[in-house]
Amino acid sequence: MRSFFTLSICLLIGLVAVGCGQTPPPPGSDAAVGVVTLEIQSADAATQSIQVPDVADGTTLETVMRMVEQVPVSVSGSGSTAFVDSIGDIKTDASQGWTFKVDGAFANQGIGQTVLHPPTTVTWSYGTFEN
Repeated sequence: MRSFFTLSICLLIGLVAVGCGQTPPPPGSDAAVGVVTLEIQSADAATQSIQVPDVADGTTLETVMRMVEQVPVSVSGSGSTAFVDSIGDIKTDASQGWTFKVDGAFANQGIGQTVLHPPTTVTWSYGTFEN
């Protein structure tokens, strides 16, 4: 009985962990659209502002970053493993990289799981990971 209980708990924890890593479904064709503003702040350059129009409510930040044409953006992986490797010519390394806020709040998940509700502003900052 004890091993059945332990097995059941382990299975439940595993299912919850897998469910938490799922990528949200794409927005429906009838979703409202709006503008997502990307503010890109690097340590050595002025803030650059990019407007991405016609973003459907429920679109992930990963999708929006892949739509950007004004500056080169490198995204590796997809869905729950999507990661911004570089914006412009500034690349992530072992101690520094790109972090983001959505409407002033740090996200608690990656770009492939961050769902946007335009109009919204995403602020990208480059710096050490401790900050």
